[in-house]
This record gives sequence, C-alpha cells and structure tokens, in this order.
Amino acid sequence: MLSKATALIPRQLRLSGPLASRPFLLSLATTAPFSSGPTRAPSSYSNKKHGQSVAASCPDTLLSKLKSINKPSSSIWDKNDLSEIMTGNAAYRASKLEQNPEYFKNLAKGQSPQYLLIGCSDSRVGAQELMQLDQGQLFIHRNIANVFVPTDLNLLSVIFYSVNVLKVKDIIVLGHYECGGVRAASQNQDLGLIEHWLSNIRDVQRLHKEELAGITDGEKRHRRLVELNVQEQCFKLYGNNIIQQMQAKTGRPRIHGLVYDIADGKLINLNVDFKQIIRKYRDIYTVADFDSKHTPISIDRALEKDADVAPGNATTDDMKKDFESGLDRLVVIRPMDGEDAGEGMKALRPLQCRGTTTIKEVKLAIENLTGLALDSQGLYMKKAGPGGVVAPAFEAVKDDSVNLDEIGVVDILELELKEEFVPKGFRKP
Repeated sequence: MLSKATALIPRQLRLSGPLASRPFLLSLATTAPFSSGPTRAPSSYSNKKHGQSVAASCPDTLLSKLKSINKPSSSIWDKNDLSEIMTGNAAYRASKLEQNPEYFKNLAKGQSPQYLLIGCSDSRVGAQELMQLDQGQLFIHRNIANVFVPTDLNLLSVIFYSVNVLKVKDIIVLGHYECGGVRAASQNQDLGLIEHWLSNIRDVQRLHKEELAGITDGEKRHRRLVELNVQEQCFKLYGNNIIQQMQAKTGRPRIHGLVYDIADGKLINLNVDFKQIIRKYRDIYTVADFDSKHTPISIDRALEKDADVAPGNATTDDMKKDFESGLDRLVVIRPMDGEDAGEGMKALRPLQCRGTTTIKEVKLAIENLTGLALDSQGLYMKKAGPGGVVAPAFEAVKDDSVNLDEIGVVDILELELKEEFVPKGFRKP
C-alpha cells in the first residue's frame, strides 16, 4: 500500500526495484498555479540513512523527469515579443510621412472607398498590397473561403454600411487557388464545427457537379471549384435586397469576381456574364424595382431644351454612355421632411450628374423639366461628414457656381417644387 507521500508522486516518477524500499527524503520542486516561479531544484537528492545520494543511485532518466517538474509552464499572461510588429509600424509610419507629411491627418478626416472587397481570411492574400491600393481605397470583409451567407449579420452590416453610407461603386469577391476552405469542402469527412460553414461550398459543388465530375485532374478540379465558388457568391450578392435597391436607383454597385493565384502573384478577372445568369433567374431573385421607367435622368439630356425624357426613352446604350462619360453622381430631388408636396413629388426620378456638375446646371435642368424658374427654387443639401457619415441637418445651397464635388453633396432637395409642376416624364407612375 502506498503512503500518502508516495501517492503524491506521479506514477512515472516513483522508484522501483531495490531503491523502492529504502527511505529517501525527496525534495521535489513544485510550482503553485499562481506563484511567481518554481522553487529551485536541488542538484542531488540525499539518502541520509545510507549516506549516498540519489544522483549516484538513480537512473539519469529519473533525474531528468524530476527536474522537468521545475520547468515553468506557459501562461496567457506571458509577454510575447512584438518588437517585429512595432518596428515595422515605425518604418511604415516614417515612410508615409516622408512621402506626405499630412498623410495621416488626411486619412483621419474620413473614408470614401470605391471598392468593397469580400475576401478569404488566408494570411497569404493581402488584398491592398496585391492590388497596390492605398489606405482608404478598399473597404474589406474577410471570412473562410470568401463566402456570402445571406443570414450573416456581420457581412450584411458591412454591405449595408458600404452601399448606403460609403456608397461604394464596386463590390469585389476575391477568391484564391490553394484555398484551404475549398479543399476541405471537397473532402468527404466531418471536420466538426466548420462543417456548418463549408456546407455553402458543398452547395456550389452540387450546383456544378456535372462540370466538376468531368475534370479528372484533381488540381484542375480544385482550381475550377475556387472559380465557381467566387461566381456563386457574386450571384448571391446580386440577389441581396440591400444591393438591389441601390442598383435600381443608381446603377451601382457593380459586382466583380476575381481569383488570386498565390503561386505566381497574378490576379485573374473571371469576367463572368452575370447578365445572362440573372436574366435566367430574375423572376425568382428580383426584389427591387428595376423597371426602366425608374432609371435616373441624364443631366445632359435634362439640360436640352424640350428634351424628351419620358420614361422608357432612355435606351441601355444611352445609360452606358452616361456612365462612361462620368455621370456617377446621383442628385435626388424631393421635398424636405415635413413638406407636403403630394405622392408624385416624393417619387421624382433623380438626376444622373458628374462631380463637375454645378448647382446652376441642376437648377436649369429642373427648370427645363418642370417649368419652375431658377429664382423660385430653394435647394438644400446634406453633406457627408467625418468617416462618410451623413450629417443630419440640411443646409441651403447659396452658391450656384460650385460643383457637386466641391461641396460634397449627398442629396439636393427641392423645397418649392409642387405636384402641379411635375410633368409625367419626370415622375414615377
């Protein structure tokens, strides 16, 4: 029967054989859970009765095991060496300040990125670096295998903010070859918790099973699945109501599918014809009103005397030319809150303008379209504040010579325009 003292010694450290019956005084060093450190282990352990040391009698393996008890265990409170990160930050900061002493001050004023990127969390895919974009140009969300899950509140919040507040013009889904998430989804084994996420990629395999089954080379099949996964995530984004509502109003954001080849650093544009895919399933996924009657009116056509801007007269080619000529600013014309201008006034079609379009040109367009004289118009605006947040208060537009970029207009609101002045061509049905 073991004594209490012996029972406290781990089984692998107990003496056996001739030494087991001899009375030893073992001074075992221990480390209490919250002590500042271990007690120093003695170099040898004495057998007082027989006048010999344990070091002389015990095997080397036993001594090493006894001494190993003194090794301090790692702790969450250990201070990791972050010198590499801090040194890198100092070099980055110095480099930016050397190029532009006001760089960080300007960056702190707010952001207005053109792109929202939905990418993979893989540490080898640094989107800003591989695209050579600067801070503030790319709004980023990352997850395993760049997946859009319609119930993911994290990503939905990112989409809402980037589309409605930052007003990004393009959304990029960025996948990459050698994607661990895509490879894992290709295996027929239970990988635990992550299976709930990987099921989204397994669905992609199901939708394209015939094509993938025809690829006998495993590596080529993996690369094709990476591409198909990007394509399907783009398609799901087209079906998102937040994105659709903005596209119906402004023709933006556009959606692109890209794949990064880690092995050679090349970025590949998949150039998927989403128009054909969406046209096939539009009766299932369309929730916004994309009727051509609701498209914005080009400022160029609105400035023409007796311009025919009736709904349906603007062709797809016309709208394409508008975007190519820089008509990427949408001026929403509506009554201010609390003004009773009738339902027709609330549904006015917006003006598609340029950043260089002046306030006077906007007023002239309103005059041409409604008959309301320039001096009878009271225009008010909302401006984007720090971080792209729209200021809650309206302010009057007093200088007709300034353009939209100069004053940072988000909305221009017509205060005096009444229902009786609104012709059918300038009104939603």
